[in-house]
Amino acid sequence: MERIEKNKLLLASVLGLIGLLVNLYPIHLFANIQLILGNVSYVIAAVLLGPWYALYTAMITVTGLMVAWDSPHVYFLFGVEALFLGLARKKDIYALYASFGFWLFIGMPLFYLYIFLFTDLPSSHIAFIILKQGINGLVYACIGSLMITLTPSFWHFKSKIKDRQRRTFNGQLTYTFTLVITVALLLAALLFNNQFIERQQALLYHNIESSAAHLGLSTQAYIDSHTQAIKNAAAWLSLNQHSETEEQILLSHLHENYPGFITMLLADSQGVVIGASPASLLSSLESQRKELSIRDRDYFVQAFINQRNFISPAFLGKGFGQDPIVAISAPIYRADTPHQPIGIIEGSLDLKEFKVIDNIKTNQNNQSIVLIDKNGRVIYATDNLGITPLSEFNYSLPSKNYITPFPMLNISHSDTMAPEYVYASVTLENDWQLFVLNPFRPLVDLVESMYLATFAILFVALSVTIYISRVISRRLTLPLENIANKFSTQSDNNYVNYAVDEESPEEIYTLFQRLKQSKSQLIGYQLELEEKVAVRTLELEHANSQLKALAEKDPLTGLYNRRYAEDKFPGIQQLCKRSDEIIAIALLDLDKFKFINDTYGHDGGDLTLKRVAELLSQEFKRDSDIIVRYGGEEFLLIMPLCNALKIENHLESFRKKLDNIVIESQQDKQQFKVTTSIGAVIGNGTYSDSLEQWVKQADINLYQAKKAGRNKLVFTTLEG
Repeated sequence: MERIEKNKLLLASVLGLIGLLVNLYPIHLFANIQLILGNVSYVIAAVLLGPWYALYTAMITVTGLMVAWDSPHVYFLFGVEALFLGLARKKDIYALYASFGFWLFIGMPLFYLYIFLFTDLPSSHIAFIILKQGINGLVYACIGSLMITLTPSFWHFKSKIKDRQRRTFNGQLTYTFTLVITVALLLAALLFNNQFIERQQALLYHNIESSAAHLGLSTQAYIDSHTQAIKNAAAWLSLNQHSETEEQILLSHLHENYPGFITMLLADSQGVVIGASPASLLSSLESQRKELSIRDRDYFVQAFINQRNFISPAFLGKGFGQDPIVAISAPIYRADTPHQPIGIIEGSLDLKEFKVIDNIKTNQNNQSIVLIDKNGRVIYATDNLGITPLSEFNYSLPSKNYITPFPMLNISHSDTMAPEYVYASVTLENDWQLFVLNPFRPLVDLVESMYLATFAILFVALSVTIYISRVISRRLTLPLENIANKFSTQSDNNYVNYAVDEESPEEIYTLFQRLKQSKSQLIGYQLELEEKVAVRTLELEHANSQLKALAEKDPLTGLYNRRYAEDKFPGIQQLCKRSDEIIAIALLDLDKFKFINDTYGHDGGDLTLKRVAELLSQEFKRDSDIIVRYGGEEFLLIMPLCNALKIENHLESFRKKLDNIVIESQQDKQQFKVTTSIGAVIGNGTYSDSLEQWVKQADINLYQAKKAGRNKLVFTTLEG
């Protein structure tokens, strides 16, 4: 028993190590969805070895998941599953059915509690993750059960768990069909879902990239057109000298043509605003007798001092209003001073006007955009993002465990593991960056619906499979039952004409016809056999009468005589020779028996022989043992199929017991003892087919026992 338990522990350990290695590399499907197949190991252990070995295997197997996921819940959840499957196996419940019940009533609720209490996953993801884990559990339960079903000889060993009751053909066929269809359906569904989702992801990201490229070009064109407008206006003002009134009119006309500017202005060499559009802004300053100086503004310094066209980062205006703006400025020259500016022209882009670009994505309603300057400040963001212009664009990347082939980011929930948006970005010529965002949740919803549909289809398929397999198995078993009843000795007449019908399979109909022919032949053979039996019976009765005439037993001791031993030994020897078994032969001689006869008379000698015979019968009482009074005070023991390790001790025990027996003579009530010397040999049945050869070797040992002082056992093993 100890060896068998060690073998079971070894098998459980090997299965656990294989499962651990497989679980180190879970198969990635989508995002954080992974298919784990290493758990097949403890499913096999549960079916073959029972709950505790399954738990041991599970603890080794899920260590691979602990390394891959760094999540200690795997030990508890999958340990409970292994125990449940093992206990269900002891109740003769198939592993797939047990797995379905476990995940429905225990596994999914436990997994929900773990996610709810110990993770930061959003509640919208919980149902999907639980359903995914349940489907994964059914997958590896199916694979494990199918491996055992399809390779029964590989798992054949005596100590494995066996069914308490023989299963019906109907149940076995139903379960096999269920396994095959479940595995095929789940793997096909997972493969199809994965390919479909990958295509959807690729299509989604292609659309985002296309939108980013298109919107980037539109944004760049928008900026370029307004920049070019400022450059053209500066060039025109530089070529011709105009009065302030004419410049004001020119500025107003330019502003009308470019409404993307919230304001426009002209400033002289001192940075004092001398023209503005709308003109009412300048009129308001004049009415208050104020001058507006922009000498300290970056857009003045870059255009006037550094003499270059300039596009500023986003900032909050403080001259003509306090709106978020981007300033575009250019220097103004005179024809006679081409290297020294006399002022600048500036236009303040209204950041809200970027909504025009946002509206270009008419066919992509789910997409949003974020435009940031080179300092990372938001120039424009789609309204539904809730991002304030001029704020820092802060975002975070999702968890490393959430594997996707495309870039993801979180804006609102930076601490959650699940990503909020898939994004693509382009960098403009002025180092602005445009982000195009698409919510990730709709894709997750699609995956959830597909997995839910898979689960529903699986449930329907299992129901249909169980029904169809029962019908098919009944079509097979019912004709066989009818045939068995027809050819039974206690058959009813109802089965005679309806053993098979037209709808029975051809193989069963052929079997029925052959059985009918065989039954007729058997009746003929039976009559012939009965006649032969009658003849043989008469012959046996005659032989028995002859055997009874032979004296088989010694009349004094009731033991077999020498003739019986010589007649029986060849059959015993041939049996042991065919089965490669051993035979032990012991020759016993009572010590100083002549002294007993001389001292206590022949009655004392006879009583001694009887007591020795009784003790021999008590100690060597197997059906296969032959006890023989070999002659006078000698006894012969023939012990086939004996235990080579115990027979010597057995003979020694008998010698000691005989040494302790006190014999009392019947006449004068004198007490005395008797001892025996034993010569014994043990050898393979192939040693010799002659009893005389065996006895001769035993006699040699008997002589050695006598020579050693009597009341001894000399036991040797025969070679050959």
